[in-house]
Amino acid sequence: MSDALERLLGAVKKYWFMGALILIVLVALWYRMGVIKSFVVPTYGNTMYHVGIERETILTEHYPRYELSYGGGFPNFYVPAYRLLISSMSVATGIDPMVMSGLMTITIAIFVLLAMFAVAYRLSCNLYVALFAAFFFLMSPEITIFTIRPLPELLGLFMVPFTLYFVIRRDWPIAAIGAAITALTHQMTLATLAAVIGAYMAFQLARAGWDFYRKKGGYKEPLSTALWCLVPIMAACITYGLWQLYTLGTISLSGIAQVVYREGNVVDLPLFLRTGVFVLLFFAIGVAYIASSMGNSKKAEGEYSCTITIDAALLMFAWAAITLLLTFNDKLGIHIFMDRFFTFFVQIAIIIAGFGMYALLDAIGLDVLKVKP
Repeated sequence: MSDALERLLGAVKKYWFMGALILIVLVALWYRMGVIKSFVVPTYGNTMYHVGIERETILTEHYPRYELSYGGGFPNFYVPAYRLLISSMSVATGIDPMVMSGLMTITIAIFVLLAMFAVAYRLSCNLYVALFAAFFFLMSPEITIFTIRPLPELLGLFMVPFTLYFVIRRDWPIAAIGAAITALTHQMTLATLAAVIGAYMAFQLARAGWDFYRKKGGYKEPLSTALWCLVPIMAACITYGLWQLYTLGTISLSGIAQVVYREGNVVDLPLFLRTGVFVLLFFAIGVAYIASSMGNSKKAEGEYSCTITIDAALLMFAWAAITLLLTFNDKLGIHIFMDRFFTFFVQIAIIIAGFGMYALLDAIGLDVLKVKP
């Protein structure tokens, strides 16, 4: 074997993981470039509605307190983070907000992918699980649809994993900041994040109670985690409450459009399958693998392993359970934006599917998984 070939094989062996991740990012980027190729950005949903507010903000240098669309003249109940992001980027670059909406759609979508990669790694302490999760990001029709739409939920799809990343790290100040920003991003995103952290808090309280009942000294750690979870929850709720009090003059939710008109579509089987058939298959494998492996790391000494802590497992189960519950909230008589909540379930399904792929390849004894890339 020539020296050049040996060097080439050595470089492939050393950099293949980074090359695979870059390839996934490039494929995700390529698929979303259609937003730029279009004469205008996609106008489904409320895209033009948001652009109108963004233009008004730029022209007047003041975020309008009252709506301009639908006849105008009534209080603006939309939270402002997404619109202010587009407006500020337009002012900073001189690019028209319509075009900037498309550019930021592509940019935020890639950040959603990278945030999910980072969360998958933090939950597994394994780069392969993170890479597989990034791969399944490409395989899900639902996550693709909602990451090419220039709407506030796109920013929410970044803020949820971003904030939960710092929850699992127990970096509570940054988690609180992330939760506060999320509260100003999108009402359904706020409900999802607060409910997931709340369920995680409940799981930790149950764990602490069980340890205390068995007279185990380890109850203090989950109890501390549960109490700290109140920090991002309160940050999110207080931030949103102050915004709604400012713009609507009340903290009551009964008057906002989503509640009054019961907006949203029912998630039936065809829509649920937009998660991705392969994503759902490996999601099921991943759930079983996480349940059977949490708290254990039985690899041979020196082998690169996947470590699933109890904290990580509880957060994933809280995320999946709450988003499923919100997805089918019509069964509870709530009937509010089931299809929007569904997208947040797809996020955790993709991450857990990464565990499923790892479990399958590990079960067949793939040697590459035993070496850290």
